[in-house]
Amino acid sequence: MHRGMKLSPILLVALAVFPAAAFADSVAVGDLTYDATSSSTDQFDITDLTGTAAFPPDAPITTPVSITVTSLVVNFSGGSSLTLPGSDFSVVDSSGDVNCTNSACNLFGDNIVSAVLNGTLSPTTGLTGLPAGDTGILTDFSTTITPDSVNCTGGTLLAGCDSAIIYATGVSGTTSATVSAPEPSTWALLGMGLLALAMARRKSWRRSAKASPMTA
Repeated sequence: MHRGMKLSPILLVALAVFPAAAFADSVAVGDLTYDATSSSTDQFDITDLTGTAAFPPDAPITTPVSITVTSLVVNFSGGSSLTLPGSDFSVVDSSGDVNCTNSACNLFGDNIVSAVLNGTLSPTTGLTGLPAGDTGILTDFSTTITPDSVNCTGGTLLAGCDSAIIYATGVSGTTSATVSAPEPSTWALLGMGLLALAMARRKSWRRSAKASPMTA
C-alpha cells in the first residue's frame, strides 16, 4: 500500500509562516531630484510628499512620514562612484524636505549616469491615506535616479530636469505586529532546507518500500 509522505514539524511551521506577511502596493512618499541651486551648484534634494504635501491618489499618505537618508551612491560615466553618507543630508523645512547640504554634495560639472538613494521611513504604521488593504509600510526604501531621455537631454543627469519618485512598500495581510522583508539569502536557505527535508522523506519512504515489499 502506498503511503503519503508526512510533513515534518519544521516544514509545517515554515509553510505556516509564509502567509503571515504579504507585500502590496508601491506607495509614493517623496521625490528625489537633481537640482541646480545656483549657477555653480548642482545637488540632490528630496521633497517629502506625505503629510500636508500629500496629493491623493498619487501620493496618498496624509500622516507625516520622516525620510532619513542612509546613503546616496553616485555613479559617474567613467565608471567611478561616490558615496555620500546620510550625515551629508539635512531636513531643511517644516514639511520634512531633505537636501544634500555639505560641500561634497556639489556635483556641478560631473557626468552622472545614475544615483542610488537608500534610507528609512518613520512611522510605518498608523498611517492615514494608505491604499485599501494596506496596514502599513516597510521601514527601508531604495530609489534609483537615471537620465530621463524623453523629457531631458543627454545620457547623464541634467540638473533641474531629472528626478525619481521615492516609493514605500505597502504591507497588507499581516498577522504579526512586526513586519520585515527577508533577505534573498534567507529565502534561498529556507528553500534549500525545505527541499532537503522533502528529499530525505522521499528516500526514507523508498527504503521502507524495498524492505517491506507489497503482497497480493
